[in-house]
Amino acid sequence: MKTLTLRTKIFRSMAFLLIAISLFSLTSYVLERKTLTGAWNYMGKMNEFYDLPRDTMDYICVGSSHAYCSINPLEVWKNNGIKGFVLATQQQPLRASYHYIKEAFKTQSPKIVLLEAYMVFADSHTEGVLYDAIDPLKPSWNKIEMIQDLVPEANQREAYYFNILKYHTRWKDVDANEINNVFFAPKDYYKGFVALNTCVQAVNQIPNYDMVEATPIPAENLSTLNDILNLVEKNDAELVIMLAPYDTGRFSGTMKSVYNWSRDNNVRVLDYTVLLDALEIDPHTDYVDSSHLNVYGAAKLSKHLAGYLTTIGLPANPKDTAWEADYVRYKTKHLS
Repeated sequence: MKTLTLRTKIFRSMAFLLIAISLFSLTSYVLERKTLTGAWNYMGKMNEFYDLPRDTMDYICVGSSHAYCSINPLEVWKNNGIKGFVLATQQQPLRASYHYIKEAFKTQSPKIVLLEAYMVFADSHTEGVLYDAIDPLKPSWNKIEMIQDLVPEANQREAYYFNILKYHTRWKDVDANEINNVFFAPKDYYKGFVALNTCVQAVNQIPNYDMVEATPIPAENLSTLNDILNLVEKNDAELVIMLAPYDTGRFSGTMKSVYNWSRDNNVRVLDYTVLLDALEIDPHTDYVDSSHLNVYGAAKLSKHLAGYLTTIGLPANPKDTAWEADYVRYKTKHLS
């Protein structure tokens, strides 16, 4: 009988391990809960981000639903040619925002990082919020660190490292279309924006920060704010704190503390809660709910953002046929 050499044994073992890992990963992708269709298609949006040409984004924005409902990069680009992407998820924990910025710097070199600051006040997060933030990222050391930072108990992290442990019961729900999505990675074309056309009667709530006391920022979030600032500056970019239109009543005190932190650290603040009248936001037509803008309100805010980004030094880009095609598709579907 022929005796296998040590080199052959090692090669076969490595080949078996590689095949096993590949099959395990493929099974995980098939079974995991996918957000690929509809407005909140986080995976579709991240697929689009990962497919971007390197070093083509002038700015990025991270944050909660207030970010992806307020900033439409296609509208910004149409106004001034500046390109950007919104890397937001629902109730995105501030520590997740840090890791999304870190992920962006792997392939992009934005000069401006907009941090939508609504979640600065939050110090706990639901399981669904964590999965929405973690699942769309590609496997990497950054994703592992993100899980370690966000999932408090070590014995709960396995289902985030290997999400087949969470989604293994979905096998009955998987159809051919879902399997097809795994191999062809559907992409969005809104650059992270969530386009919502419905409208409700709302109220433009403009805070008076002189009338409230500053509420301390939770210690963990304060530490993360400093980490975000250091990360952005390390990558030769500028951090801008953005406050999107929202129900200001409960959080004005915290936002006042954000102002104080920004002043102490020489960070710009772009506060749209106090600019609603200047933007001509109509509470009858421009909100999808009491504190999120719809496509019409987002178009107004994005036009202002375009001017702001120009004012602080971002240069316009040459005409881009791909972005023009995406803008036409968006406009035809949502504004015609």
